[in-house]
This record gives sequence, C-alpha cells and structure tokens, in this order.
Amino acid sequence: MKLSKKVLSMALSTALIASTLAGCGGSDDVTTSPSPSDNSNAEATEGAAEGDESGEAASTEGKQTYDDLGGMTVKIGDWYSSDEEDTSSTQYAEDTAAYRQQIYDKYNFTVERNNLCAWVDMPEKFTNEVMTGNPSVDIWYLYQDTVNQPLKNNLFYDLSKVKTVDFSEEKWNKQVKDLMTYKGGIYGMSTELEPRAGIFYNKRIFEEAGIDPEEPYDLQAKGEWTWAKFEEYCAKLTQDVDNDGVTDIYAMASFSKDYLKLCAASNGAQFVSRDENGKYVNATTSQNFLDAANWGVSLIQKGYIEPDPEGASWDWFITAFRDGECAMQTAEVYTVSSFANSMDDKFGFVMFPAGPNGNMATVPFDNVLVVPSCFDDEYVNKVMFAYDLYTETTPGYTTDDTWKSTYYGQFSDTRAVDETLTMMRDDKYRILDYQSMITDTDYGDFTYSVYALAKTPSEQLEEMTPVWDKKIADANS
Repeated sequence: MKLSKKVLSMALSTALIASTLAGCGGSDDVTTSPSPSDNSNAEATEGAAEGDESGEAASTEGKQTYDDLGGMTVKIGDWYSSDEEDTSSTQYAEDTAAYRQQIYDKYNFTVERNNLCAWVDMPEKFTNEVMTGNPSVDIWYLYQDTVNQPLKNNLFYDLSKVKTVDFSEEKWNKQVKDLMTYKGGIYGMSTELEPRAGIFYNKRIFEEAGIDPEEPYDLQAKGEWTWAKFEEYCAKLTQDVDNDGVTDIYAMASFSKDYLKLCAASNGAQFVSRDENGKYVNATTSQNFLDAANWGVSLIQKGYIEPDPEGASWDWFITAFRDGECAMQTAEVYTVSSFANSMDDKFGFVMFPAGPNGNMATVPFDNVLVVPSCFDDEYVNKVMFAYDLYTETTPGYTTDDTWKSTYYGQFSDTRAVDETLTMMRDDKYRILDYQSMITDTDYGDFTYSVYALAKTPSEQLEEMTPVWDKKIADANS
C-alpha cells in the first residue's frame, strides 16, 4: 500500500489495524511485549514499596514511580538531532548534562535521541513501523499537521492511561494536550512551547517617521496595542521619499498566511474551532472572521502593504524587511535567524495588535510527541517515567532561564524576549486553531487569492466553504 508522505491519505482497514496492534502488544489481552529498543531487561513488577527487588517504588503524589529501570534506553526520534557531539559549553548546558547523568545513574536508564529522517517522511515512517509492529523508537516527533490520520487510525498510545506522569503539571504544553485530546483520551504531548508569529519592526524607520521605537512595547505592556494604533503607524510609515508618485518604503511586507491568520486570531476568530462535543467546526463563517479579513484587506487596498513581487519566493518579505524596503513584517519568530545577523538596523518585535472583538494574539503550532499504540502499558509507564525525569527543569534554574537563553542572542533588544515572547507563551494570548487537524486543508485555501486581491473575502468564502465543510465532516467521522 503506497503512502502519501505529506498527508497520509491512505485508508487503513480496521481489521488490519486490530491484527497488527495485537501482534505488537497493544491489545488488552497481551500481557507483555519486548521493547523494540531491545529493553526487555527493564522489567519491573508491583510490590517494590514493600522492599522487593522488582524495581518499582511506591506512588509519590499520585504518580507511580520506579527505583530501577533495568538499564533501559529510551529512544526519541525526530528530524533534527545531530550525530555530531555538541561542543557548546555554557553553564546551563553543563548543569543540564550533570542533572541528566545523575538521574541516569540513580534510576538506571539512558535517553537516546535519533535523527530518523526528514520531517516530511516522519508520518510515513511512523505509520509503517507501527503497522508492522516494529517501531524503531519509543517517542516520536511529528509535525502538527500530520497527526490527524494516524490519530483516527488508533496508532497513538492513549497517554491518559499512564500512571507515572501528571499531565496537569505546568511543564506540559496545554495546547498540544487540547489538540490531541480525542474521544476522552490524550494521544500526544509536548514540554516545548515555541513563541510564534508576531510583528517585527525596524526601529530606524520608525524613528525617522516620528514614532518612538519603544512605543510599540509600551502600548503592548499597557494593553493599548490595537488595530487602530497599528493602522495609524501604517499611514506614517508608508513613504514616497522622492515624491515621484511611487512608494519607496512600505509599512509592511508579509506572508499572506501569517498576516491574515493573525488578523483573524486577534479579532477572536479561527479558521477551524472545536465544539463542546469534540467535533471540528468550520469557523470561517463567523462575523468576527469576516470582519478581520476585510480589515486586513483594507490595509492592502490603502497601499500600506508591499505587493508580492512577480516570481518571488514565498519568503521574499524577510529580505525586504532586512533591507529596509518595509518598516514591519508579520512573521514567525524562527525567521529571525534568517535576517538578524545581516541586518544593519536595530529591530523590535511585538504581538499582533488587538482587534475590536479580540486580544493581542498568536497562533501556536507545535511539534507533537507521540508513543506508538502497540506498546504494552507497563512498558509505556517506564518510558514516560524516564521521559518525565528527562524533561524536568534543570535544578538551580527556572523555566524562563531555560527558554530565554535560546533567544537573547537573536534579538536586538531584551524587551522582545522578556515581554513579547513571554506573552506568546501565556495561554491568554495563544489562540489554538484546529485547521491542522483537517486533512488536505491549508490556510492558503483562503489567504492566497484574498491577499492578492484576486477575490474578496466573501467571494473566497463562498467558494471554499462547501469544500471545507466536506473535509471537516470527514475529519469528524
């Protein structure tokens, strides 16, 4: 059976899944299963609290614990881990390595990270290996928009059954938990929480236009960073420097999917929502969504936003911002690595401004970590006990110490990290959109033609709504 590498659109038969999972140790009547990582020596049985030698300890604060994991190696698979030894030597890195060695020695286990394949190939590799009952690693990284099909096909272990982890603890990513909650179970997790899209701005161009470059931060801090203020900035920043009737500096250049997605989120709207019964809903039909799209288009029509150059690559706006062609860009945080070191001007970074019916907002899109459903319960409890320890904050540091250290060197000022990125990690400003859970849909289905002014928002919605409704119904079936 041939698999699509991007969307896993194959139809898996129920009978095949059931028989495969039974052979892999995932069915209820299987009592034990050797680890695919050759960890069969890591057995533990109940009763260690009474002092036996099985390795299992008494529950602590409601969580089952182990004294000895029997030398097991917990394998984590992703698409970016390097085989080369990390030669960085920060105090945090050294202390983290020391902490992990301490827990390895105390509980008799190790964690091994593996670069399995390119990210586009991970869904196919995961599905093939679980279907054949031979997963090569214990915990898999999957891109958020590739999890829906294997979730529906019962290929993920229900982590709500795990007794060694409390997923209500602060370190677990709430949006990933919500996204992967399905039919009463929890089928994915993450301790990572990545700041996402916002607005980068050129401080020199702001100052030359008579705008205090610290003002966006101040307005953000006071909760006064709004669409109205943003549009006021756009009018000042769009400039015909030599008075020849041609715009020399635009207020902004952006990727259509980033820009219109945040217009919606900041006005209390989503592309896809989920109702109280866990069913996905086409949310593009709401008035908040239409108002947001119309406002976003109005800034394009007023000439504030630089048009996409003919034949340009999708990320042309990054270079345009770096080179001072525009004063702002709506972009994902990760793009900072593409321009920060080669940009002469200082830049700031703030949340997308609040619309009249919403709040300053960003849209999370996080990697999802999953465990194959074919592992037996005892083995998964051990894997998750080890992973829970592995992902604890390094003693002597706070959670902020851990993530902020990654970003300080990438930004021109500390306010971007201490204020904006901190807000982006706050659930209050993270608007979860379930579009990624709908197979064969994309934000571009709406944004490409609308951003190019080829169709009005209403026209594009009229065309795409029946198509999306059908795909959403399929996702709910």
